[in-house]
Amino acid sequence: MKNKGVKKLLVKLTLLVLPFALWPVIEATIVPINFFTFRIWETISVNTMDVMAGPFYPNQHMIMEEEGELAPHTPFATKRKVEWFTDAYGYRNRDTEHDVLLIGDSNITGAKLSQDETLAEVLERQLQKDVYSFAPATMSRFLATDRFIQNPPELVIVSSIERRIPHLTPVGANSLGSRIRNFTGNHINSSPLLTNLFVTADRVTKLGLYHRTLASLERAFGRKEYISYNNEFFIEGEIANRDFTEEEIMEMANTLEGYKEALQERGIRFLFMPIPNKENIYYQMLPSKKKPDFLPRLMAELRKRNIDVVDTQTNFEKLHQQENIALYPTDDAHWNNTAVKVAADLVVQQLSKNDPDKKDTSHFVNYTK
Repeated sequence: MKNKGVKKLLVKLTLLVLPFALWPVIEATIVPINFFTFRIWETISVNTMDVMAGPFYPNQHMIMEEEGELAPHTPFATKRKVEWFTDAYGYRNRDTEHDVLLIGDSNITGAKLSQDETLAEVLERQLQKDVYSFAPATMSRFLATDRFIQNPPELVIVSSIERRIPHLTPVGANSLGSRIRNFTGNHINSSPLLTNLFVTADRVTKLGLYHRTLASLERAFGRKEYISYNNEFFIEGEIANRDFTEEEIMEMANTLEGYKEALQERGIRFLFMPIPNKENIYYQMLPSKKKPDFLPRLMAELRKRNIDVVDTQTNFEKLHQQENIALYPTDDAHWNNTAVKVAADLVVQQLSKNDPDKKDTSHFVNYTK
């Protein structure tokens, strides 16, 4: 009798647990891939399978109406239809050609931008060269990637949002991890079966329904996903415009100089392009109205070291403060398509300054369109 009672209890427990155990598999194999997400980034980003070559699932093409990262599923969300392509390595490109390579964060990837609005594609049209978006990624990942060793680009543009510049890692940092991921990623990419297996396994771990429900409950109980001033939403608020010591500036400059030297050894030109925080350009909307001086100080030090740098802050300030042009979405901390066009123009101008064989391609664009 005891054994029968135990068996019945086990059967009941199994039936109770079974739906919860099976649901992640159902999500990964039956439910539409973007059913529980508010943008493509979360939909196709690699969650736990860090042995894959890139940050996203390879060979994807998606169109989705997205919301900004700071207030999704709220009355403040601004919806926008965007299109994404990822290449065979899981980076946001239509192909893998790379005369010019962009290393950077989610701004370079193009969060809340459609494919043809990303910096890589805007620059490609202006330079008439193949521009490749290697983002999000690091310099160490680039230096450890076989395909770039065998076929190096002519130019590498390293970009970083302002708040992450202090955390840029020196050349060689985590180089072993980068080499291991390069090795495993190449093997997975070489087999469509392995690729599908790892993508499916990764989707199982995302638990979209659970995270969507948890976020909804947190919002219902008053948790905000944003900092708001004057109906504009920010990721850090006042703290974004903090001060840096001279020693900290020197350490960051040393890291970037190390990037230049590593690329020079391979015969590759280096250009650094910082992207100002939204709080930097919109500082007059913040309570303190304190104008940050971090990027001008860093750029001055980089120029002393003969490092090419693109001055985005001065140009962004002029457009926003003097011409009242929006450069960031209301509900997101990433730059918008207008800011990308400005940055692309500045890159082209910077490259033409140091190339006597090229005429000055600087020009004025109506950024209000």
